[in-house]
Amino acid sequence: MLSEVKLVTLGVSDLERALSFYSQALGYRLQARGDIPAELAALWRFDPALRGRWAVIAADDSGLGRIRLLQFDAPGQRLWHAGNLYNGSGYYALNFRCRDALATMQAVTAAGGSSAHEPSYWEVSEQVAVRDSINDDPDGIRLDVFSYERGGELRGALETEVSVVQTIAIATRDVARSVAFYQALGFETLFDRVLDFPELQALLGTDRPVKIHNVNLIKDGHIVPGRVEMFAYLEMEHLPDAPLRDAAVPPNIGILSASLRSDDLDADVARVLTLGGQLIAQQVVELPGVGRCAVASAFGPDGEQLELFQPQ
Repeated sequence: MLSEVKLVTLGVSDLERALSFYSQALGYRLQARGDIPAELAALWRFDPALRGRWAVIAADDSGLGRIRLLQFDAPGQRLWHAGNLYNGSGYYALNFRCRDALATMQAVTAAGGSSAHEPSYWEVSEQVAVRDSINDDPDGIRLDVFSYERGGELRGALETEVSVVQTIAIATRDVARSVAFYQALGFETLFDRVLDFPELQALLGTDRPVKIHNVNLIKDGHIVPGRVEMFAYLEMEHLPDAPLRDAAVPPNIGILSASLRSDDLDADVARVLTLGGQLIAQQVVELPGVGRCAVASAFGPDGEQLELFQPQ
């Protein structure tokens, strides 16, 4: 059975700037770095003639919710922009818990990122309420930071100022299909709501009032980090689909993949394919930040790339 999301991969334009930003803004520390080998080209979908560098950063030494940064020697394009905001599909944002959302937002902007507004208050459920701020790193990669106003004890203690990656958000045009896929991989619904409140436009930084369907899934009902979240803008059915699948490749800039550990790679690949996923490549490689692994990359239901790895 597959794990929760252990690691997310981001394409960045300047590796050193990204390392500095995530250190200053979120307190993430460098764990390992190196050159990107050409043997990963099929798995990661890049031209093997390109050269690049990678670095893995983390909030702690737990091995949970880490970030892998990639920079290539060719310019890339940002995955998300005004033209696909409401009808794009694919990885959209990373979500982090912090002690103080306002202080973290201020750290993000001081380190070279940006934020459209101070944290908004919203009630996730009767038991949980948060202060939430949507921010961008220097490459425009969306970072959602939140702190609990109520109900934090339900998710356990926070050991660092900013957590490991809690959630990777996926924009979808078909929430039910996406949810069913991840439930079949062992994720369970944490909450499922239609969000429609006055502060939502300010929270999301949209240019119009919006309503979204939002579902948050937790692994095996209890593993707090490494969750997946699906959301769709409602009442946008008139817009054509704009999947990021073919654009979410190096050297482009944004969230490129999510990595899950497998105990039986062949069985898990078969399961993903049975559920409608598509295999990209499978091979044994030295996986940056992980070590020698059997690795399979595959598309999920929204064209998002999954990296499944089994240490050797």
